[in-house]
Amino acid sequence: MFLLFESITGYAIFSSKEDLSFDIKSPNFQDKILNLYYFLKFFKLKYFAPFQSIEQVLNDTLCISNGVCSAFLLHFLSNTIKNKHKNLILGVCESKLAANINENLMIETISNELIQELMRIIRHHFEKISKDFFYRNINKAQCSVSHLFSQNKMKFNFERIDNMIIQSNFLIEQLDKNINFLSMICKEWYSWHFPELNKIVKDSYLYCLLIKFIGNKNKLTIKKLSELSILFLNEKIGKKIFENSKSSTGSNIEKIDMVIIENLSTCIVSLAEFKLQLNRYLKKKINKLAPNLCSVIGECLGAKLISKVGSLKNLSKYPSSTIQILGSEKALFRSLKKKTKTPKFGILFNSSFIRKTGIKNKAKIARFLSNKCSLACRIDFFSSFNTNLFGKKFKKQIKQRIRSFF
Repeated sequence: MFLLFESITGYAIFSSKEDLSFDIKSPNFQDKILNLYYFLKFFKLKYFAPFQSIEQVLNDTLCISNGVCSAFLLHFLSNTIKNKHKNLILGVCESKLAANINENLMIETISNELIQELMRIIRHHFEKISKDFFYRNINKAQCSVSHLFSQNKMKFNFERIDNMIIQSNFLIEQLDKNINFLSMICKEWYSWHFPELNKIVKDSYLYCLLIKFIGNKNKLTIKKLSELSILFLNEKIGKKIFENSKSSTGSNIEKIDMVIIENLSTCIVSLAEFKLQLNRYLKKKINKLAPNLCSVIGECLGAKLISKVGSLKNLSKYPSSTIQILGSEKALFRSLKKKTKTPKFGILFNSSFIRKTGIKNKAKIARFLSNKCSLACRIDFFSSFNTNLFGKKFKKQIKQRIRSFF
């Protein structure tokens, strides 16, 4: 049996003298095979084809990672083992590469756990064997090629725009949680000093701005009243806050405590402003990537669907029935386990189209909406130019469908 070994130096073909399928399992053999002299009793280097340049190394590495046999490897195998040996069996570590070699050269190939274990043993001794024909440090060569390989992979990674959308969507979700948590603490903390403000102002962002503006309630004067009305664009609310500050039942607060609360409110305000900036960035990015999907369900839901699946490519492969229940996996498995009714919608439930319809027709609209989303995804991914014309037409069709129920 022959073994194809891929390394940074080139392609090597080793011949195995005996069938090691039984010996390889014994711990005694595994300890002995780590010795180079014992290793050479069972394995022999028959052929070797060195790489001529760094470009060739990179090209062949990319081919192997994709499970494709390169022209250099085909030429090497056809000139060595195919023409000189008959009824041979070639062991290959990568299963996809083994299948490709079998298709192109009609050589019988094997790729299993035994071959992988044998490759591990060869890899352990190959640095010592290659000293005779490779004079550079293999570890340094591997490091340099791995850097080039990762850079090249990044260049050919067409999902990198998707990655930006996925990361920004996750960040927005995390910012929402952080803002809600911090604003809850800030309201509880400041309510000891000015509890009436919490009932007047419900919005967390405005509440934190007011903490920075008012500070200590005892320092709120008539001069600040006009500024308060400008902040709310409403004189009544400004007067209400001013009147409540004078008759507040809250306790007094020290300067040190007020500084901490103001710093916390500043942090919340900056996070909320950053979230708005991130939302604008996300809308621009997703409109470039999936304009039709955004036209159908909006930027936020489109980003959530892409981040749930991993990329627009994966989303375009999914059928409409899968898109319909994305986000409700736990409920689906629970219903299958208990043999109850399966969920009808997941992330798409947040769409305004489903919310507008009645309870009886929600499932029908969810199915129709997922159909249009599936078509929009495929148009966005496979089309050579960006346009949202199809998305606008799909949106009109959904609206007409909703009207038909009334």
